[in-house]
Amino acid sequence: MRIFSRSLWLLLMLPGFAFGQSVAAPADSSTKTADVASQIDALRQALSRTQQQLAAQQQEIQLLKAEIKGGSGGAVLVSTAEVVRPNPTPSNVNPSDSSPEIHDAIADPVSRPTDQQTNQNDQQSPVVGTIKLGDAVLTPGGFVDFENIFRTTNTQSNIATNFAGIPFSNTAQGRSTEFRTTAQFSRLSLKLEDTFRGNDILGYVEGDFSGNSAPGVYQSVNGLTNRLRLYFGYVKRGKWEFLGGQTWSWLTPNRNGIGPLPPDLAVSYNEDQNLGVGVPYTRAAELRVAYHLNEHWAMGVGIENSNQFIGNYVALPAQFTTIGSQFDNNANAGAANLMPDVIAKTTYDRNFARRHFHAELTGFLTGAHASVLPTGSTLFNSHKAFGGGGQVAMNYELVPNKLVVLANMFWSDGGAHYLVGTGPELVVRPNFNGTDVNLSMVHAGAGSAGLEWRASQKEAFAVYYGADYYGRNFFPDTTNATNPGTIIGYGGPGSPNTNNRAIQQITFDWLLTFWKSERHGALQYYTQYSYLTRAPWFVGPDDPRNAHLSMVYAGIRYVLPSTSGTLLRVPYPN
Repeated sequence: MRIFSRSLWLLLMLPGFAFGQSVAAPADSSTKTADVASQIDALRQALSRTQQQLAAQQQEIQLLKAEIKGGSGGAVLVSTAEVVRPNPTPSNVNPSDSSPEIHDAIADPVSRPTDQQTNQNDQQSPVVGTIKLGDAVLTPGGFVDFENIFRTTNTQSNIATNFAGIPFSNTAQGRSTEFRTTAQFSRLSLKLEDTFRGNDILGYVEGDFSGNSAPGVYQSVNGLTNRLRLYFGYVKRGKWEFLGGQTWSWLTPNRNGIGPLPPDLAVSYNEDQNLGVGVPYTRAAELRVAYHLNEHWAMGVGIENSNQFIGNYVALPAQFTTIGSQFDNNANAGAANLMPDVIAKTTYDRNFARRHFHAELTGFLTGAHASVLPTGSTLFNSHKAFGGGGQVAMNYELVPNKLVVLANMFWSDGGAHYLVGTGPELVVRPNFNGTDVNLSMVHAGAGSAGLEWRASQKEAFAVYYGADYYGRNFFPDTTNATNPGTIIGYGGPGSPNTNNRAIQQITFDWLLTFWKSERHGALQYYTQYSYLTRAPWFVGPDDPRNAHLSMVYAGIRYVLPSTSGTLLRVPYPN
């Protein structure tokens, strides 16, 4: 650039030289004219050399850019800028004899002086800890958690509250409190992004340390084990999206769009690992495809791992109690399954006066089966039952980037496994003669509503209300010859207080970010207060009508500079 500017200066001076020679020409003007001509020729040659040098330097710059873009097979940190600086040129050097030398922070870090290199490394340290692998970008994320949990009753839960197991006040556990300090909610994630033949490719894996609930887990070393939360591959081509792996169910409400990443979901600010009462979800193996009609509408269909769940809620026919082993009864991880759940989802997104609006409609089909040997028969009968349901959800920014209202409603026949197992999917009904059985789905519904307020760049508040509801499905046990007329199933007269009719929760959240740095991450304080009630279908004459629980989550969290979207809990506008 200096050579070019000096050459331009000489060219601008040439008319002045020529004008001066023509105005005052002495007697020996012919000699001086020849000298001027030789000088002009020399300048032209210098200009030609400069142009050639500039062309060569331009080629060198393009070559360096190509090398940087292509990489050398190793991993390099993605910096915020690529610095191109010429070496200082001494003032006494002829412009035609010097040329700028291109230095890049990645291509040639050695040629820079040590102190200059250190300063520029400080300036060019990545804003987030992304890593470049060839053309792909790897983003590690997550957070380190120090969590404190207090509950007014002994639910025997860890960080995930057992909503269905809130003890009643007429039990010893209902009269004892629990306090736990744990780091098990700490999370690690990796996201890999690349493009291939016009396809946007994303791989995502996420885990925490809630994989061990052994009786001795809190003895001495607190040996909590790593657990798989999410692990999927995602491909987008044009208007089409394809996903395979373990991901959030489409019955989990989205915050925007139809995508699978955590920031796409409306999973609340709650610290409870079970999110909150009234929010249906799973993180199961799925295969699904989605299509974007336009910038507002998207729809998709997929299959998801199902679960024939009865827990310990269902009273089985006396002559067919062994059928319980064919269902997930909290003691059988390898329960039978008829088919994967089929899920379809449609979403709508639009901005109204800079206020984002999201609405969605989701439906699902589920099934279950079991085989029994009828009384007096030598051949097994296979019985099937089908259920399904749907959800409507929405959220709207009442104040742009400040105040958001969220709501969802869920209703189903057999959708209990989407409600954290707070009730059964089905019951086993004996026939009139008591010689065989059938399967019958249980109604399950849920709903929640909330307000999220991002008060400032450092503080956020939220309030939520949620409820789960289960219908009754009971009948006389025609297989019980000893006690004819005994009521079995779910929620009938005389049923235990584990047969839940309704579970309700109200929650208040406060989040404070002490400091946040794009290079160094963020440090947060958070607290959640919740009040819950659990009401069974049947209450004995001297029994309490409800079980009650207050609980507080409070802790400090360090968030990695890049979280791959694993945290919506950082209270500042995205």
